[in-house]
Amino acid sequence: MVTPSPATALAIVLAAGRSSRTAPDHKLLARDAQGAPMLVRTTATVLASAVSKVVVILPPDRPDLSSLISNAFPDTPRLETWIAQDAQDGLSASLRVGVQVAQAEHAPALLVCLGDMPLVSVALLNALLRDHARFKPPATAPDRGDGKPGNPVVWDAAQFAALAAVQGDQGGRAILRALGPAVHRVLARPEELVDFDTPERLAAYARSAQAPG
Repeated sequence: MVTPSPATALAIVLAAGRSSRTAPDHKLLARDAQGAPMLVRTTATVLASAVSKVVVILPPDRPDLSSLISNAFPDTPRLETWIAQDAQDGLSASLRVGVQVAQAEHAPALLVCLGDMPLVSVALLNALLRDHARFKPPATAPDRGDGKPGNPVVWDAAQFAALAAVQGDQGGRAILRALGPAVHRVLARPEELVDFDTPERLAAYARSAQAPG
């Protein structure tokens, strides 16, 4: 694990979605070939990165997800769970909670991670954080190879107000689009940037194994 510095980005893991595309199964409870639930695997990776704190944002009606995190990471001071009370409003509700926490912590930047992207590596997260701290762009994102920035994204504090103003079931995509070439990009392996949000992809996740370390 990389030790964060005092002025390091805070990270959030967005996990308050309805998982409607994989119903009745909840994608974040799906287990990989080693038995690791998706949300646990994603959270463990973010915790291993050089962030000051990790906040997992959950819906108000899924105590099983909250229990999953508390049981998997007991006595973990850098980890908190927050509830998005208006999670039914979509992704923006979770984003607003994350921005609220980042502002309260006076974080210089916010690393936004999706709970259903468990293959993102610690190396990629740290590369995003390192480049963001060095170049200080409005946002830093992986280069997907198609001319569009992908997730996860490190957002500068100057963008917090814009993120908090997003409405509906969307994140910061429109803001990234408006920022255009001002978004700093980091080369990433395409296989890391897969989101597991369909039954077919959950089947693929069940066959995956986490890399050592």
